[in-house]
Amino acid sequence: MASSSSSSPSPLPAVSVTREEFNAFHKCDRALFTRLVVTLRRDISQSLQVMSFLLYLEKSGLISNLIVNLVSLPDYFTISVAEEVMMCLNCLSYEGFSTFLANSGTNINSSTIPLITRMTRGYFTLQVIHEDRENILLAMKKYLTSICYPAFEDICARAEMNNKESAEMEKAMDEKMKQLGINRVVHKPESSCSQFLSEQQGASKVGAFSVDEQAREDGRTVFLTFSKGYPISEAEVHAYFTRRFGEIIEAIIMPGGEGNEQALYAKMVLHSAALIPEIVSDAVTRTKYTINGKHVWARKYIPRSSLNNLSPSNGVSL
Repeated sequence: MASSSSSSPSPLPAVSVTREEFNAFHKCDRALFTRLVVTLRRDISQSLQVMSFLLYLEKSGLISNLIVNLVSLPDYFTISVAEEVMMCLNCLSYEGFSTFLANSGTNINSSTIPLITRMTRGYFTLQVIHEDRENILLAMKKYLTSICYPAFEDICARAEMNNKESAEMEKAMDEKMKQLGINRVVHKPESSCSQFLSEQQGASKVGAFSVDEQAREDGRTVFLTFSKGYPISEAEVHAYFTRRFGEIIEAIIMPGGEGNEQALYAKMVLHSAALIPEIVSDAVTRTKYTINGKHVWARKYIPRSSLNNLSPSNGVSL
């Protein structure tokens, strides 16, 4: 007589997946994450969160084939999408949507995530994201644990090693220069800003512009300064401000430093002076932005003629 246990179904054997098979299955995810932290040298922790959010968008059915499409697109598009995701993550970090709007200075009626909104056929806005906040955060946590951490472990280690090697090379260079009796000069953005202002006022005409025309251009120009040691490209600046404020830029003038040194300042000419209050809080206070993890300060451009009339007591900091 057969035992009672023989009639019970046998448990299915556990399926074992090797590390190589797991990584191969997530090949596109790994390629995109590698671009973020190795090629573009974005912050590792932030990029893990960006990937978990993108996985949520794809696996929820909001955007089909999102990861594979981003892998095939150029870097500037990937940067723009990553910056929009960072805005979404910032929104998710607030329990109250009104508090987020107040602290971030975001206008609920403005399109602050145009690419994501367009890819979701107009459905996904910051308000919609915040309304589904708990579900999105739970999904992101699941994808971080089940995909991002195990699939990107070796890539994180590689990126950390690259960052460490870069820091060590810079330190070794500094020490060698000191041994040769050479002090490495670190130019402050403020000094470069003053120098640039002086250079721009050295001639009464710029190209075919008359003095009056140049004055009108100055009135719709934003002056940007960058941190030494954190190079930023014109493309990154253009992509960020276009994504955040729309097609407002007429030109970006970013002179290169000597010996291929990074640019420490730039002039961003807008189509209209009326757009300046959207970017800078007032004429004398710098507004801080973060572009791909790098700090950028924006203020209204002040020609040298006006700058000379400002005394230190005014508290003006370039």
